[in-house]
Amino acid sequence: MKAVQITETGGAEVLTLKEINRPAPKAGQVLIKVHTAPVNFIDTIIREGNMPPGMMPELPFIPGVEGAGIIEDANNTGLKEGSKVAFLGVIGSSVYAEYALVDADKLIVLNDDIDLLKAAVLPVNYFTAYHMLKNVARVEEGKTVLIYAASGGVGTAIVQISKLLKLNIIALERKEEKVQNALNRGANYAFNTSDDNWKQKVKEAIGENSIDYVFNPVVGNSVKDDLELLAPLGHIVIFGFLAGFGDFSLMEESIKHFGKAPTISFSELYATYHHQYELVESGLKELFQWLEEGKINPIYETMPLDEVKAAHEKLQAGKVKGKLLLTV
Repeated sequence: MKAVQITETGGAEVLTLKEINRPAPKAGQVLIKVHTAPVNFIDTIIREGNMPPGMMPELPFIPGVEGAGIIEDANNTGLKEGSKVAFLGVIGSSVYAEYALVDADKLIVLNDDIDLLKAAVLPVNYFTAYHMLKNVARVEEGKTVLIYAASGGVGTAIVQISKLLKLNIIALERKEEKVQNALNRGANYAFNTSDDNWKQKVKEAIGENSIDYVFNPVVGNSVKDDLELLAPLGHIVIFGFLAGFGDFSLMEESIKHFGKAPTISFSELYATYHHQYELVESGLKELFQWLEEGKINPIYETMPLDEVKAAHEKLQAGKVKGKLLLTV
């Protein structure tokens, strides 16, 4: 079968399309004919060798942690061959390939008429958004949410689900075209953080101390802005560190806003996956139900598997709106 392998860490040039043996399922595993292999930032981090200590997989390595496809070999698991499925897998799920092995109890069986491209967008991006909104922040209808990188993969999902949950949506982006895109996708307001006055514009639009929830994959020094804008009893959810850790003390900065009694949480997908998988399963099932009912509409772009190098470069350049999918 064709598969993308990494034999050494580095830039996109280390991604190599090769012919390798098709894997054989072990007990409890199912062989999936991959239709769609989503590209995630964690794939680029692994490719560069920048995973935290103890988390870097052994090389050679096939990227990919989620996907959608059709069961090729049910392997006596009780599932049916030919069924459409989607899944969220662990690091090492090896999805950038024509076939992949997945534990049978981690598969979500889909309706026959479902669009596998749309289905492939849900496991990482939409579950991340769903989990932060419903399980971490436990948002309440009518309150106000601030969303960083609102035109990105997870950001788009947060906007759509926030709209479904009847929240007031404030979107943040760094390019005017993405600001407009966020408005087109359902944000009530959108602001360009490249503008030095963006915080003042937020305050003028919705009032001082009016943000109930913040979803922040950027961090760096941005948490200082979040605390300033946060409403009393507000909740900041950090789910990434694209701008690093910042050059300030989070404790000292939080104490300045002690009177608001702010909550700051961290959301990491695999902590939930490994320690409370029932939340992943129930969340994905509701998301796929919403997809079937037309309540959510995944935004995505596609590129063929053999253009994987260009796909990684495009993702890292911030040129993707929604999700980037490799078609196999």
